[in-house]
Amino acid sequence: MELVHLVNLLLCLAIVVLGVMGYRKSRHRLPMSLAAVFGLFALSHGLVLSGLLPDMGVIIISLRVAAYSLVILLLYKYIQVLDVF
Repeated sequence: MELVHLVNLLLCLAIVVLGVMGYRKSRHRLPMSLAAVFGLFALSHGLVLSGLLPDMGVIIISLRVAAYSLVILLLYKYIQVLDVF
């Protein structure tokens, strides 16, 4: 189970780095917003791996709900810009 969290953590951190690089190059907010979302996911995976907080279920769920909510918000804004619906 820890291998899954480690792989997820590493992938999230890679996306954070790429998001920051994309923002620096383009100055568009979307890459930085995605970096922030995956930063929250990375934090949740890091907390699970650390094992510092034995009862951190509420914290993990809160971080992941916040991250998924940001993804929903970003996609909603993107759809509005494209005027798809």
